[in-house]
Amino acid sequence: MKPQLNKYAIVFMLLIGISGFCQNSGSNEIFINTDNLITIDLTSKELVGTYYINNEFVPGKISNQKAVYLMRYNAYKDVMEMELNNKQYYFPLTTNYSVTFESLNKIYQVLDYKEKEITKKGLFVVVFLGNEISLFLKEKIEFFEEVVAKTGYDKYVPPTLKRVDDKFYVVFKNNPAIALPNKKKEVISLFESKGSAIESYAKINNLGFKNREDLIKICKYYDTLK
Repeated sequence: MKPQLNKYAIVFMLLIGISGFCQNSGSNEIFINTDNLITIDLTSKELVGTYYINNEFVPGKISNQKAVYLMRYNAYKDVMEMELNNKQYYFPLTTNYSVTFESLNKIYQVLDYKEKEITKKGLFVVVFLGNEISLFLKEKIEFFEEVVAKTGYDKYVPPTLKRVDDKFYVVFKNNPAIALPNKKKEVISLFESKGSAIESYAKINNLGFKNREDLIKICKYYDTLK
């Protein structure tokens, strides 16, 4: 049993508040109705969990626009949803826009990123922005199928949406984002000719490559290297 996706109902909307954003992106912005965005076939009990990092819609701003909209991040489908006039829509990943949630102290940015040598687009949390390197965080929720009890001793496990571990990504200049490997040597190799300097700096300052604050310090240091 896997999540089944119905056809998207495409809605073209003229929104005065973000008309500037549409013009800046060089295209007419398309918002897609979320009514049929996700349909999971459930054979028995209800789905456990949520698609969202934060279930509630909260005020957010798109890129540099002044208008404020109620939005939330769908980490299962990797889309930003918007509530407008009691209807829900989501933004397609066609332009590299950003969404700022001041109340959450969080900024999401659309980035190109590599996954198994394939370049895709996705939404990432901004952690650090530098001139030579930037650091981002990928939030993700995955679907786990139900486990049916085969005997009277087995326990039924309902279909579940569960948040998995966040993953750090780095962007060198304007290149696609790359996921930080789990092994230290592989992380060091990402810095190429500056890898030795990064390794020494991390060792002297007792910094790791999995801790958020440590990675920010490492990225800031990398930004100073010539």
